Amino acid sequence: MKVTIEFVIRDEIGNILSQNSRLAMEIGTQSLHDIEGGVEQMKQKVLPEIEATLLAQAQNEFTKKVKKN
Repeated sequence: MKVTIEFVIRDEIGNILSQNSRLAMEIGTQSLHDIEGGVEQMKQKVLPEIEATLLAQAQNEFTKKVKKN
């Protein structure tokens, strides 16, 4: 079985800050072992990208605040 996963990062108002590309994930025979393995692979691919996006957004907000003061 193949599934597609998308991650959208929104601010507190609901504005989209980042929409990561779709990630196709093969979960094999749909056994618990295959699903856990697929999720782990997905986490290793996607979490660093999400972390980088959040850090960049925080840095942009900090820079805006510093420039205002």
